[in-house]
Amino acid sequence: MAMTPMSLKTKIIVLGGGISGLTAAKTVQGLGHACLLLEQCPSLGGLTRTMEVGDFCFDYTGHFLHLSRYKSPGDIPYAGLNNDAWQRIDRRSFCFVAGKMIAAPIQYNLGQLPAEILEQCVRSYEARPALPDSERVTFRDYVVHGFGQYLADLFLIPQNEKTLATSLGRLSMRAVKRFFPPPDEALVRAGIGGEPPASREYNATFWYPKAGGIGALVKGLRAGLNNVWTNQQATAIDLRERKLQTSAGESFEWDRLFPSVPLKSFCEITNDPDLRGAAAELSHSTTVAFNFGLRGPLRREFKDVHWIYVPDRSIPFYRAGFYSNVSKGTCTPGHSSLYVEVGLPGGADQEADLVKNLLLKVLASLEDLGWIDGGLVACAVTHVMRPAYIHHTESRDRLVESILARLRQFGVYPIGRYGLWDYISMEDSMESAHTTVREVLDGI
Repeated sequence: MAMTPMSLKTKIIVLGGGISGLTAAKTVQGLGHACLLLEQCPSLGGLTRTMEVGDFCFDYTGHFLHLSRYKSPGDIPYAGLNNDAWQRIDRRSFCFVAGKMIAAPIQYNLGQLPAEILEQCVRSYEARPALPDSERVTFRDYVVHGFGQYLADLFLIPQNEKTLATSLGRLSMRAVKRFFPPPDEALVRAGIGGEPPASREYNATFWYPKAGGIGALVKGLRAGLNNVWTNQQATAIDLRERKLQTSAGESFEWDRLFPSVPLKSFCEITNDPDLRGAAAELSHSTTVAFNFGLRGPLRREFKDVHWIYVPDRSIPFYRAGFYSNVSKGTCTPGHSSLYVEVGLPGGADQEADLVKNLLLKVLASLEDLGWIDGGLVACAVTHVMRPAYIHHTESRDRLVESILARLRQFGVYPIGRYGLWDYISMEDSMESAHTTVREVLDGI
């Protein structure tokens, strides 16, 4: 706990010490104001933490820094990053379909599929249905209309349902279009002919530290920050009194409050029944990430592969990634490391023995696929992310807009991916904090 002398009644509080909360606190401080940052865990970073275990360091799964607003890590406000310590990486990702590795995105690389599957994809693509004439067009409708039923059933539907842990039929097309771009006819047809995609997606390149893990971003944001209290989980929020209580028995008052904690969780601990009722309608997935350190190199077929999407519903995980291919600085020379992610409905991970049983299934599956030799596993580390992906249901936009408007009446301004209950990048999470703080404190 780093604390300069100040009253427990403070004008500005940041709730949550992930990258958006840290950015908010640094921005407040940079504008010449004092603020207090409260974090529920013993350490800062939220989901952007790195854990060192023996010869390995593991992130909370693949947190890779995709930049579109800033040219390099050194340009991120208040992060104090040195570009020399980072590397810019061209993504190499694949889709494991029909026992083959197909370059991602699969919809623009169909020519790599076995001939009989390619023929079915093309026939289905040519016969793809029009979008339903309805305001309630779902994510499922959207992918079938865009790419045909066969490819939707082969990859797009199972991959996304495994990841999001919900039916695509309950998700809104309008919401998901922001992170699942509309089909490009020219790219689809070029891919059918075996031509590589002519354009690059937003995440075709990313940045990552040369040594250690993504926790380097947290260290940069944390440097020089005053008034940080850890082990302070908010347990009760009195909006009218502008007072919050924590699990440590402390009570704090605010004039301006910037929470980066999940919006659903925040509303659930308020004394506002309308907010609690709205929060009850918000849903999300949980991701259980299993990280493995291996004595020895990865299999030859995974050379330079960063991650693989796995749509097969009989395989428990939806993605596998390789830390040691992203950065050699994530483990001791001669070793290698990987992670796999399993999607569950929100809260399902709390069932007795579920995570332990999942670990056994994941290891058995990796060995059955021939992707690892179980005898080379030096360590296994489990991380649970709850929430992981929020569900963009038909009602989500209406509910979140109403919640945010209600909270603003009490000087509460949520920030970041989970504070805004949205699907946005690390860069956008930090920028939401930076922009919101500047707008709220402008003129104060």
